[in-house]
Amino acid sequence: MSRWYAYEELHGTDHSVSGCVLAWPEVEGGTGIPGREILVYLPPSLAALGPEGMAHAKRRYPTLYFHDGQNVFDERTSFVGEWHADETLELLAREGHEAIAVAVPNTREARMAEYNPWRGLDRRAGRRRWVGGQGDAYLDWLVGSVKPLIDGSFPTAGERSATGIIGSSMGGLISMYALLSHADVFGLAGVMSPSIGWSDYRLLRLIRERGLRRARIHLDMGGREWRGMLRDARRLRDALVEARLVEGRDLRYVEERYATHREEAWARRLPDALRFLLAEARAG
Repeated sequence: MSRWYAYEELHGTDHSVSGCVLAWPEVEGGTGIPGREILVYLPPSLAALGPEGMAHAKRRYPTLYFHDGQNVFDERTSFVGEWHADETLELLAREGHEAIAVAVPNTREARMAEYNPWRGLDRRAGRRRWVGGQGDAYLDWLVGSVKPLIDGSFPTAGERSATGIIGSSMGGLISMYALLSHADVFGLAGVMSPSIGWSDYRLLRLIRERGLRRARIHLDMGGREWRGMLRDARRLRDALVEARLVEGRDLRYVEERYATHREEAWARRLPDALRFLLAEARAG
């Protein structure tokens, strides 16, 4: 029977994880969505309670769902570097911002399909292949299978204003899309270096056609990312402002002048991103 394991029980002691991180060996997949391991960081005040104390905890904690989960906590499992989300959350806990963080790994070859709601032809770097189209199925699995496991295991705050979704590049695209497709679930989003050009900027069209329920969004981009991405981030910022999100209150937009499209840049911007997202979503 599956249960939560200490990170070391499944991954050994050769890792860079800080604080209390647990692992669930495999959450069953959904239609077209492979099952996978899920990782959870617990904030210090919650981890200190232990399993029995957690069951009777009175506090409820904001919850953040990270895409590309193998890059979130551990340098050893990362693609080309980790986000240091565990170290960042340990720091923020000392500042009074405690949150549960859920790292959902990608499955490599399915990543482009799961993080893109729209099927289309990928022509990058001289390649021609059909990608995408599983974004809705992925989010349905995240909301219908992963989130109930987390909510049933830990004292999460169920309100959308305390439930966030965070990712970079294609993960930024699917995080922004989640605010449209699951607006009743997610009210916080970390949209880092998003790839929004897919399907002829359909994301921008959807925001303008549907509008956007009030949310709290961190949006950023580096000045030395792939061609056109900085311009696209500005277009997304403008669309969000047109949708009546107020910069400084609902929206934090950041351009890091010399940053490239790498994990080290997202790790560097993560602390202030989380400070903004969690400013009104404290444990309580």
